[in-house]
Amino acid sequence: LAAGAEPRAAARVAAEGAHLAAAQRALARRGAWGGAAGALLTQAALLGALGYGLAMGQAGVAAAVLGLFLAIAAGEALGLMPRAGAALAAAGASARRLFEAADQAPPVAEPGAPAATPKGHAIRIRDLHFGWAPDRAAVFDGLDLDVPEGARIALLGPSGIGKSTLTSLLLKLAAPQSGSITLGGVDIATLPADVVRSRIACLTQDARLFDDSIEANLRIGRPEAEEVALWQALDRAGIGELVRSLPEGLTTRCGEAGARFSGGQARRLVLARALLSEAPVLILDEPAAGLDPDTERAFLETLGEATAGRSVILIVHRLVGVERPTRILRLAAGRAMPAMG
Repeated sequence: LAAGAEPRAAARVAAEGAHLAAAQRALARRGAWGGAAGALLTQAALLGALGYGLAMGQAGVAAAVLGLFLAIAAGEALGLMPRAGAALAAAGASARRLFEAADQAPPVAEPGAPAATPKGHAIRIRDLHFGWAPDRAAVFDGLDLDVPEGARIALLGPSGIGKSTLTSLLLKLAAPQSGSITLGGVDIATLPADVVRSRIACLTQDARLFDDSIEANLRIGRPEAEEVALWQALDRAGIGELVRSLPEGLTTRCGEAGARFSGGQARRLVLARALLSEAPVLILDEPAAGLDPDTERAFLETLGEATAGRSVILIVHRLVGVERPTRILRLAAGRAMPAMG
């Protein structure tokens, strides 16, 4: 709307909708033809068996009855074949998409000779240079940043300044062109990705709840967690009492994208999932984005209490006054500088 692109966007949506409708009509047409052909062949088999019996006279009665029985029995099974074929084709298309995603190479290659897992979890970034493409401006140009163990760092800056890019680099979803990132004194380039992500957990503004139970959504953060740990995480996220009040408790389904809950409640559930992880470092990337001011403030207050004892990197556009960071930095010109005022 702001750029005056609504007509073009609507036209693209309409074109995609027309393409989808045409594909659905074609699929329905094929299914109808298949069903009709199956019914026609069944009737032909019945008439053929009856005709054979009549042609054979009294001696062919037993054969005709057997033929009718076989035709009817086969018709029930074969009549489902067109529908089964359509379902199989849809499943095959879905499987191809999944396999294509699974076969993608990892964004950062694993080290050939991994270093030993570090004991500490202090993060140190030195002279970091990174850009997403050679023909685009560099996101970081000599970034230096320290996150001591137990620190609460607030990183401020407008959209596009590199806040989420920093998250990708810390989680080994991207690799710097030069410079270093160390975790507990060990360069993360020499550590396997699963080791890094077991030490650094992330809660983003678009963290999703899936159409499954609350328990299943929480266990994404720690599959082997016992039920008592689930309740502890829910209580720390300030949503435990609500879940206890639900008739089905932990087995309550969340709905697609958490539709069963309000925005604030859904955000607390994904916070509980992040807290369930035993990672000593938490990256909170715009965790309260999209919430109304009162809900945002309450959520950030809960966030401060729930993450006590962990190193926290809070990435936000602005502070609302309840975050209590130990240090406030502003990203600008590819570097991190102390925030003024």
